[in-house]
Amino acid sequence: MVTIKDVAQDAGVSVGTVSNVINGGNVSEERRSRVEASIQKLGYQVNGLARGMRTQRTGYVVVMLPNITNPFYNMLLRDLEKALTGIGKQLVLCISDGDHKKEIKYIEMAKYNKVDGVIGVTFSNVEKYIEDSSAYVSIERCLPGVPCVSCDNYGGGWMAADSLIRRGAKNLLFFQTISSVENEVRKRRYGFEACCEANDVAYGSVSFSEQQVPSIYSSFSARNLINSVLRAHMENHGKGARPDGIFAGTDHLAVVIMEELRGMGLRVPENVQVIGYDGLKMLNTGRQLVSSIYQDTELIAKTSVDCLERLLNGEKVDNIINLPVTFIEGGSTLPLTEEK
Repeated sequence: MVTIKDVAQDAGVSVGTVSNVINGGNVSEERRSRVEASIQKLGYQVNGLARGMRTQRTGYVVVMLPNITNPFYNMLLRDLEKALTGIGKQLVLCISDGDHKKEIKYIEMAKYNKVDGVIGVTFSNVEKYIEDSSAYVSIERCLPGVPCVSCDNYGGGWMAADSLIRRGAKNLLFFQTISSVENEVRKRRYGFEACCEANDVAYGSVSFSEQQVPSIYSSFSARNLINSVLRAHMENHGKGARPDGIFAGTDHLAVVIMEELRGMGLRVPENVQVIGYDGLKMLNTGRQLVSSIYQDTELIAKTSVDCLERLLNGEKVDNIINLPVTFIEGGSTLPLTEEK
C-alpha cells in the first residue's frame, strides 16, 4: 500500500508538505505540482476519515432509509448517490428496517465519526438524538430544527380525488398504510378528503397501521386483511352506491387492490377506477404500474443534497420544502369526462 511517506520521498518534499497539499494548506505552486504528480503516479489514496479528523470534513454522507425493497426508496437511493457524487461526496448507506434502535445507532455513528451529514427517512422518535446544529436533512417528516424535503402530499391527495371526480367517479375510497408518528405522508388523506368535501362527493377512508400491514413490498402477507376490508366496502355498501373510485397511498398498494377487485369480478377501470401514488414504472418496459400521483425522486434527491450543502456552509435553510407532484395516466382510470 502506498503511504504518505512514499509520496513525500517521490516528490522530494517533507511529509508535512504532502499533508498540506492534501488538506488545502499553504504550499508553493511548484511543490504542489510535484506532490500531485507523485500522488497520481503512485496511485496514493487519501484516507478521507483521517483527513476529516483535521479538516472536520470527511466527504462522507450517511443516507438512512427504512429499506430498499420499496422501489420508491430504491430509486431515491440511486438519485441521492448521483447528487452526492456531483458535489464530491461519498454515500454511506444505512438500512434501518424501521428499527428505532438501529436509527439511533446510525445517527450516533455519524456524529462520532465526523461524517459530514445525514439525509434520513425515519418514522421513529429520534428527535432528541439529532442536535440542532447537525447537518441533518429529513425526507417526508418534519423534525425540530431540521429541514424537511417533501413532495406536496396534501396537493397530491387533492389531485387524486379531483382526477377521479373529473373522470366520472361518484363514490370514492382511500386506502393508506401509516406510521404511528406524525409525518408528511399522512397529508395525502387530508387532501383527498378536503377535495371530496369541496365537491360534495361521498367518500370513505381506510388506514392500516404499520403493525397490521408491515410490508407489501417484500410479501403479500397482509393481502387477506386488505381483501376483507375492500370486500366489505364493495359488497356491503347497503343502500349507498358502491365505490367506483379508489385512491391508494402507494402504487404497490394500488396494484394489490386492483388484483383483489378483479378477483371479485370487477373490472378496472370500467367498474372501479384506481389511482396510486409515486409514479412507479414496470421493469424493462417503462410502462406505468397504475395511474398515479408522480413524485420526482431525482428532484427530491437534488433538493435534499442542496439543503445539506447549504447547512454545511452555514446558510439558512427553510424548515420544509414542498416539491410539486403531477398526475400520470397508467391505464387504471377512464378518460376525462369534462374539463373543470
